Amino acid sequence: MKRLYYVTQDLDDAEMISGEVHRNGIDDHHFFVICRDEKGIKTHHLHGSDTLEKTNIIASGSRAYQVGGGLAIGIMALALLNHLFAVVPSLPIFLLIIIAAMATIIVKIAGSSFDSYLMERLNQHLDLGEAVIVIDVDRNQLHKVEAMLELHPKAKFIADCSNIGAAIPE
Repeated sequence: MKRLYYVTQDLDDAEMISGEVHRNGIDDHHFFVICRDEKGIKTHHLHGSDTLEKTNIIASGSRAYQVGGGLAIGIMALALLNHLFAVVPSLPIFLLIIIAAMATIIVKIAGSSFDSYLMERLNQHLDLGEAVIVIDVDRNQLHKVEAMLELHPKAKFIADCSNIGAAIPE
């Protein structure tokens, strides 16, 4: 899945986009509107959070632990298949610890850098009173949703990323 980020200056447009997105088969679990106007979110019946601070931002940590764990399992499998335990019993364990720790640290630093950049951009738009629309789409829905949003002159595309461990919202 892919996560698309759009901004619009008014919640009326966000409500129209919400209706169109829902008619195209995307449910509330894959569509969010983030805005500082809590009352506006409720009166327009939008699924979302009134402030960015209430959203769950664990993306870089999640990606780091997934990569580190994957490498640890891979190294352990290689060690068992190549009979490294028979040659030097402690070597695979040390390799496992060092490589998994380094991968986790590198991915966490790189991921938090992207998350910080994205959060800064989103906060800039929210501070201007705009609404951020977050849509998770399957690859087969991607072009249809992008084409639909191109028909909304008030909606502006600002970013996209994979939704696996992506920043906001959960």
